[in-house]
Amino acid sequence: METSYIGKSIPRLDALDKVTGRAVYSVDVDLPGMLHGAVLRSPYPHARIVEIDPSGAWEIQGVRVVITGKDFPFTHGGMIKDQPFIAIDRVRFIGEAVAAVAAETEAAAQDAVARIRVRYEELPAVFDPKDAVAEGAPLLHEQQAEYRRGPNYQYVPGTNICTIRSFAKGDVQAGFAEADEVFEDEFYIHAVAHTPMETHAAAAQHSPVDGSYVVWSASDGPHRRNKELADALGIPINKVRILTTDAGGGFGGKGTIVAEAPAVALARFAGGRPVRVVFSREEELSASQTRHAAYLRLKTGVNRDGTLIARSADLLWDKGAYASKGPEVTYRGALTIFGPYRIAHLEVRTRLAYTNKQIAGAYRGFGTTQVTWACESQMDIIAHRLGIDPLELRLKNCLVENDRYINGQVMRGVGLTETLERASREIGWGTPKSPASGVLRRGRGIATMLKGTVTPTSSQCTINVNQDGSIILLTSAVEVGAGQKTVLAQIAAEAIGVDPSSIIVPNSDTLKSPFDYGTTSSRVTYHNGNAVRLAGEKVRRRILEIAGEILKTDPARLSLSCGRIFEEGVGERAGLKEVLSQKFVRGGMIWEEGFYTASGSPLLKADQGLQAMSSIFWMFATHAVEVEVDIETGVVKVLKIAAAHDVGRAINPMLCEQQIEGSVIMGLSNTLLEEFKMENGRVLNNTLADYKVATMMDLPEIVPIIVEARHPEGPFGAKGIGEPAAAPAAPAIANAVFDAIGVRIKDLPITPEKIRAALKSSGK
Repeated sequence: METSYIGKSIPRLDALDKVTGRAVYSVDVDLPGMLHGAVLRSPYPHARIVEIDPSGAWEIQGVRVVITGKDFPFTHGGMIKDQPFIAIDRVRFIGEAVAAVAAETEAAAQDAVARIRVRYEELPAVFDPKDAVAEGAPLLHEQQAEYRRGPNYQYVPGTNICTIRSFAKGDVQAGFAEADEVFEDEFYIHAVAHTPMETHAAAAQHSPVDGSYVVWSASDGPHRRNKELADALGIPINKVRILTTDAGGGFGGKGTIVAEAPAVALARFAGGRPVRVVFSREEELSASQTRHAAYLRLKTGVNRDGTLIARSADLLWDKGAYASKGPEVTYRGALTIFGPYRIAHLEVRTRLAYTNKQIAGAYRGFGTTQVTWACESQMDIIAHRLGIDPLELRLKNCLVENDRYINGQVMRGVGLTETLERASREIGWGTPKSPASGVLRRGRGIATMLKGTVTPTSSQCTINVNQDGSIILLTSAVEVGAGQKTVLAQIAAEAIGVDPSSIIVPNSDTLKSPFDYGTTSSRVTYHNGNAVRLAGEKVRRRILEIAGEILKTDPARLSLSCGRIFEEGVGERAGLKEVLSQKFVRGGMIWEEGFYTASGSPLLKADQGLQAMSSIFWMFATHAVEVEVDIETGVVKVLKIAAAHDVGRAINPMLCEQQIEGSVIMGLSNTLLEEFKMENGRVLNNTLADYKVATMMDLPEIVPIIVEARHPEGPFGAKGIGEPAAAPAAPAIANAVFDAIGVRIKDLPITPEKIRAALKSSGK
């Protein structure tokens, strides 16, 4: 199908605002009469709050509000309602909010919180999930039975396990007995920070008249956010209004209540004045949210020819102090621990344990990043022990079109094989490596993965065409920096028959913008794109009906392209503006809506009782890496990464390549540089001077490769790309390190110290 705007790398709609500084981020919100908020945070990982004396705060000029958790005794949590806005009688991690102040200036607010005095009674703390699940471990939440929780989030009474789930298929023990070889390994993946350029920030305003709240923030799911706030506060959803700002990065970290909590609590007592809370970088790194750390045990049975027969997995995740999105992150991750492979016999147990550390939440990949580390590291262990090429082992077992997922769902739009072949070819897989040079050793590695999207969810949009032909696309799909607005404008332009430059996509407002589940799970292009396509087709039909009326001809003979109306056998008849200005002489517009949900799609059909595990589309990616390891210093230098991603159809190839490049950098940074330095629950490296992230000086040659296995129900065949992009980097690098020096690193990050220790212990 020939298209005008699909598959074209048009400039981003928001590019000019971003480069000129006109974009308004949450940290830029400046409202009349606005107060500035600051938060007093716990210095203890686990303690009972005995007494709070706020009197010193009131001595600071300009202080208008001072509150504690007892002033605002509400809890929130979209999956398990376990987290107070401000600690009420107990703190569970260093950095938890204990009190908050709103003042006329930020400096006054900071001075005031420093004068609040708190008396604590320290309690035993636990920092490792293995210790947290041990018998007799200190409990963080004795009252788990009292928490409101989703029906699938079962806990273990009398323990720190807030969620335990399992799945089995086939007969794993019989599979192990059948297999020629059985491999058992344990891997560890560490917590890392989201590290957005824009820290968490929010402004909130409370109306003393009707009890409503208005919140300004860079939320990636505004309609989910206002429901979570409304549920927490016990008020109707229409009493909470979320106005989204531009987002300076999120990567999953802005998908739940963080800075909004103190902002809303302070606003309640500010007499109608808005209150803005902006996290410092220190707060961002120690009091927001992280990626879940996890211990991942795998046992895999394989035949000597490389056929995968059986796999069991036992996963233990570090939740931190409160649940956040952890129950779903860890379950969705657990279901991909089997990798993108055909395996007849499967079982997995996944446990999520509270610890006295900063909260872990959604992070790019939503659990698949962690399990891909374990799965793809073990695939290389298997390949090398069996004497099989790691690429060939993957190609032998990988999913192809019409294979079935673990729940029996038939998978469509599967470009996995092509990602493996193209990524490996790009780095010269199978050709001779550069020989050793002094202390330097070269190696190549490969890793692949799959990820689904949260299913079913829904998206709505409206398209307004003004009498001059200009178009407003209203959606609650948030622009988080990946080009969502541009892609949706391209889909709308293609469906209608106008230039994308004629379309604007305002930031969402939950009071006015139609519902969307959120910019999460790589779902916007597919779900909101389908809604936009449907609305655009309605708009196109209506325009042609009007054109037929104005031009005195049968609308069936008319077409619309690039904003011009053509008649079959005649040629161009009129421009869109000309036709609409004649139709709406006294004003008016065309208004159409689009709605899409995956619910009811035949593509979701699965085995009895297992359809909830289906995904409306599946994403596949392969990263192939070449590294150079200095055996004297242990330093790993990544020379090249080829990253092949199956996107279904690239609506905007440039944006897809940018997503791939950015995620490769993120994955490399997670693997080699990023690490929280902890001491008894305290983050020691809570500035960017000490928390190391990749810079331009650390980057290798990056080759983004777009694979297009078109999806039968996606808008113009598109799927998604944002989330899986970082996951294969860590195992690909680790596999390349093994290829270079023959030592296996099973716990992240891969540091020079670990390399040197591994070389020493192996005698190499």
